[in-house]
Formats: sequence, C-alpha cells, structure tokens
Amino acid sequence: MLVQLSVGWCSSLENITFQSGLFTLQEFNYEGCFKLCEIQGLFKLVPIAKLDEADLGHMQWTKAYQDHKVDLVGDEIIKGRTFNTQMLYEYGIRSTFLQGVTDQSMATHEYTSTSSNYLSFHVPLHPKKQRIQGLYVTVIYRSLGEDRNIESLPVFAKISNRSKGVTWVYNPVVYCKPRVDEDAIWLSYWPIGNTLDAGDEVHVDILVHEGTISTSGYGASLVYMDAGEAEKEKEKSEMMKSEEVIGGDLSLFQVKGGFYLCRRDFYRPMIPAWFFGDNIEITDSRRWRTHNNSYRDHFEGFNNRRNPNRHKIGITLGVSFISNDETSKILKAVSSVESVETVSIHKEIGRLFVCGRFNPSTVVKCMREFKKMVQVLEFEVHKSGSTLFTFHR
Repeated sequence: MLVQLSVGWCSSLENITFQSGLFTLQEFNYEGCFKLCEIQGLFKLVPIAKLDEADLGHMQWTKAYQDHKVDLVGDEIIKGRTFNTQMLYEYGIRSTFLQGVTDQSMATHEYTSTSSNYLSFHVPLHPKKQRIQGLYVTVIYRSLGEDRNIESLPVFAKISNRSKGVTWVYNPVVYCKPRVDEDAIWLSYWPIGNTLDAGDEVHVDILVHEGTISTSGYGASLVYMDAGEAEKEKEKSEMMKSEEVIGGDLSLFQVKGGFYLCRRDFYRPMIPAWFFGDNIEITDSRRWRTHNNSYRDHFEGFNNRRNPNRHKIGITLGVSFISNDETSKILKAVSSVESVETVSIHKEIGRLFVCGRFNPSTVVKCMREFKKMVQVLEFEVHKSGSTLFTFHR
C-alpha cells in the first residue's frame, strides 16, 4: 500500500491516478505542479466552460460566469496559477465559487434565509413515484477586511439532519477568497437524498474563523428524481460502495454524530464542539490529514538564521527584453518578492537569475503580468553550497 508520494515541481503533470480507488497516502507533496487538476480519490477541478448543462443541473446559470476570474486559495494546487470559474469534485460533493456576481437573483431556491447564522427547513411530502436525490446549497459571504492570513484560514460547510442525528462537516480543498466589499458565492450539490425523509428537520450553516468572513444569505433546494432515475441511481451507488464519497465508504471519516470531511489538521488535538455538539478527539477521525506545520516552520526559520546558505534556491527565467522600461519593471517586481536576495540580468542571452530562500511559486505568481515576456526555464535548490536537485522545464 502506497503511503508516501512526492511529485513536486512536475510542471506538465495534469492527473494522478492509482491502481486502487482508495486514497491511502499519509504523506503527499505536489508543490509546483502548475497544471495538476485531478488526484484520484482526493479531488478534481474542472473549468465550468468544459461542462454542459446536464453536468451542471441546478447550477446551469453559472455558465454565464464561466470566463470570470476567481481567487482560489487553500491548497498548493492553486499556487502560481490563475483560474476561471471551476467545478470542484470532492467526497462526491460538487462545488463552484463565483466572484463579481451582481445579479444574485439567478440563484433561486425553495428555501432561503437572510440570517447570518444558518438556514433551517423541514423536508416536505413528495409524490410516491419520486424520491429525493440530493440537496443544492448556496451561501453568500464576504471578507470583513484586509486579512493577509485569510488564505490559510479554514471554511467549512455544515449540513445536519437533526431528526436523524446525522451531520456532515465539509472543508473544501480550495475555496474563493472574497474581495473586500464584494460578495462571493459558494454553490454546492450534496448527494444525500437517501438520508432525507418527509418531515426531517435540516440545518445548513457555514463555519468560518471569527472576524474574517461574514455570511449574508443562504439558499437550499431539494432535487427529486422519478422511479427510472432512482433505479439508475441505485446501480450507481452500488458501484460507489468502496469509494470515499457520500453514498460510498466514509467509515474512516466518521465521528460521533456525523462525518468530518476534512484532510487537514486545523484543530489538533480536538475537533471543536460547535461542529458536532461535543468536543471530539482528532484521532477519532482516523483519515489522513496534512500535519500542522507551525512548529516545523519555526524550526526551519531558526535553522535558516543559523545557516544562511541552507536551502537557497536559484531560478533561471527566460526573458524577452522589449525595452529598458519593461526590464526595470520586471527587475523591480522580482526584487520585491519576500526572501529574494539577488537578481541579475543578462540581456545578451535573454536570462534573468534569481537567488534566495523564497518560495518558487511566489516568483511565478509575481511574473503573471509579464507572462508574454517571461518563462521559467529551470531552478536549482542548494544546501550549504551543494545542489540538491535541478528542475528543467
């Protein structure tokens, strides 16, 4: 069983698949994979532009925003990249995030709430020839101010069937960083129809770090299917029994009172009581999550001060120098990146050399506005004067 994998800085890698459908990795590094969009058993990102109306269901109206830019944060997968509106597939849940939407009336729902706390409704009676397939949820939220740490703060969706005592708490691998004074919208589809019966009380909530994000509206709609569709759905669910998705095998994500669909270690050693009603030991949710790196980062910083040459990085950029003015702009932009120590330029060979202990993706991100003139060709990582590895594009 594979438990450790490193595919860092594979710039052409788009998909990772495994022989087994179960995601077994305990340590996984995919930093600097700027085209990666799918990891089997973990998540998949697909541009809305590539999906048809049948794929989108109740989210069909989002096609009007398929070319909008969206500021995704939360994971290594988004660093150094720009995205148009995407569909995120994870745990069987489909999510899309929108920015700059002025006509929010397009997201119409059966049940709505302008409360900043939650949405609550009771499942109605429905024809015997129909059954509930799932639940569409919309949440409108915005930033409370310029918080530089918002990119590393978690956002959770919480759906509870209070009548049956079951709760799903879900942390998406990526989410939209809201701009100040502008609403962002999170739309998601939850295939939980087999757990909802007429009369059940359902609560929908979004849980965020206090003081960073506020919610201003919730919407939810039940999705029904007829008898023929139900039979097909039953066959599909049988095929998914061994997958770690809603309707499949979520036993390793199960905690007292529900399912904690999160692979990050945000709250070591305790899942907060406001998720499930009781404090839960993090070990009760046995599925792998990334480790809390705060102590490691502190130790790395100490070592860097003791040994300034430790883990230095050199990046070579191929540059098309158009004018002295553009050259100055590029030099200024690269020099402003945190922990960049030296920047040198060689016009005769069209090269720009950058050295320091910076994160390579921050330099790539910095160069976005110059993408027509700049291309990353290679980089080297040095430790105490020796080369650990060299990357060639």
